[in-house]
Amino acid sequence: MCMKFTVQKEINYIEETFNLLFNYVNHNSYEKMREEGSGKFRSSDETYNNRFDRIVRISNYVYEHMRFDKSTLEYYFKELGKSKMSLANYILLILPEFQYSTLDEYIAVAKDMDNKKVLEEFDYILSQYYAIGKSGDEVEVTSFEDIIRNMDKLDMSAEEKWKITQAYIDRSRHIDEIAKIYMKTIELLKECKEEIEYIEQEFYSYWTNYIATNDLLKQIKEYIKMSWENSELGTVLVPTVFQPKILTLSIHDKEEGKLDIIHLGIINDSTLTLEPTQVDNESLYNTLKILSDKSKLDILMFIKDKPAYGFELANALNLSTSTISYHMSGLISERLVNIEKDANKVYYSIDKTRINSVLEDVRNLLVR
Repeated sequence: MCMKFTVQKEINYIEETFNLLFNYVNHNSYEKMREEGSGKFRSSDETYNNRFDRIVRISNYVYEHMRFDKSTLEYYFKELGKSKMSLANYILLILPEFQYSTLDEYIAVAKDMDNKKVLEEFDYILSQYYAIGKSGDEVEVTSFEDIIRNMDKLDMSAEEKWKITQAYIDRSRHIDEIAKIYMKTIELLKECKEEIEYIEQEFYSYWTNYIATNDLLKQIKEYIKMSWENSELGTVLVPTVFQPKILTLSIHDKEEGKLDIIHLGIINDSTLTLEPTQVDNESLYNTLKILSDKSKLDILMFIKDKPAYGFELANALNLSTSTISYHMSGLISERLVNIEKDANKVYYSIDKTRINSVLEDVRNLLVR
């Protein structure tokens, strides 16, 4: 266990603004999210629906009262590829590991960065483009030409590359422009203060009581099949309203001397999963579809006897790192691989227990 595990009492308004506008621009429906998760948590249907009702009321209020140009919102918040990120991430560094209290702090940090730090952050965000992360094999980025070369390695459209280039060239103007959008959206969110305070208190009470008698960190590690060394400074659990089903980690190396951060959607309870308790034909079909893909099967065969990291897999299978990451995302979503963070590399290995479980499900369905 880490030395300290705490639950954050308040939402992060800057992150929530990003999530809200990102979902709006990319047509991610909260009602669809509600439907997908219905009946799959330990919470009562009444509690589950009450949480979603509040999310829908707040989001509708903001959407109905914001007066932004639609093309401007799309420019800054349209998803880039399959990264779950937009241009806004590059401009204000809206990332889980950056936890500032106010919009002014995000703006100040963004504006005060020297060029070397800006290049490092752009490169880091690019490394998350397909969720593969850094491998330790990359060449140090010293100019924007290096960023361009890294973008060329990814399956990015010319328009996406141009938007990122413009964000770098004219950062100050873009920071000012997007700050206005955040400022107004935060004002609208704070007009829903009563709803938000109810959400905050419910989240804080539930998880504070839960971690008092349960090892939530161990449970999370087992569920996502990932291991890491806990921060000596502790771990903080952060409520996330407008990505209500999310579970994301920001894990730091010991020498960084930072808190580990876990973002948890407010719909989640101690099940930490949307998986049905019983195997159904559709979920089994989805898993078999993943296994039927040649590249995914090649990856599993390569890591069945020893772990490997992204660039190692790319070199061995003669695939690009973005292609490896695309396939790995599918394997992770079906929980067919284990993940282990070791220093600055992320290693993947096959989960043979899960594979055996899938084969047993097939036998039960077709043979017995």
